[in-house]
Amino acid sequence: MSRVKEIDLQQMGPLRHASQKRSQLLEKKLNGHLATLTPLFTPRKILGEFMESAFKDKVLGAEANFKNIEEQFKDISRNGFKMPMKLSTPVTGIKNALEIYSWQYLYPIAGDVEQTITVSSPTRWVLCYASALDLSRLLKAKTEGETLRGDDVKELIINSLVMVTLLNKFPGIKSLFADLRFNVTVERSPVSGDLPYVVLNSPLPSFRPQDDIIQTVTQLSGLPMFEELVDLDGIDNLDDPFKAAVADV
Repeated sequence: MSRVKEIDLQQMGPLRHASQKRSQLLEKKLNGHLATLTPLFTPRKILGEFMESAFKDKVLGAEANFKNIEEQFKDISRNGFKMPMKLSTPVTGIKNALEIYSWQYLYPIAGDVEQTITVSSPTRWVLCYASALDLSRLLKAKTEGETLRGDDVKELIINSLVMVTLLNKFPGIKSLFADLRFNVTVERSPVSGDLPYVVLNSPLPSFRPQDDIIQTVTQLSGLPMFEELVDLDGIDNLDDPFKAAVADV
């Protein structure tokens, strides 16, 4: 649940500028880390011979991983997207190319006329294998009644399930992200049922201002979109996990 903090309209401009600068810095650092860490996310470590690959060697645990992913795939495609599908082998389309994009959610603004907008976070990112469909498009489809392509939905579900499975099987990757100051969580969105998303969370706190501020900003921009603001007051209170760890020895 996003935190709400009241601000004055005059604060909006400087806060947005400060938030965007810090968000861009964090995203640049995160992309730099991912460029180095990409080999750790090879999907074949999870699916082995059950995915399309130039390599044919069997991978220990691949059969159990595939069966678990297959079961979740059937449930999510049926209940989350109303598109019942089966997962066949070899699984195709998973490339070890990592992408990040801002975590987003739909938020109804209270007011004279209720308006649902898309809110994005400046300090949280979805980590995924590259695919045609992402959370932003799902939210757009929800609000605009867009029909999704079955192949795109299939790719998104498979990629998400493989990513989550890999991080569960190799918890050291989560620890590595924690040492880099990005906490790994698994989140779900109402627009996609039980589909899990891997989210990388910066220690910087962010907040959503009160509804009348959001309403004014969206009316001025003409777009039903808003980005949370970095809480500058929280920067001084950031914890240092390394300092805490060595202090407790």
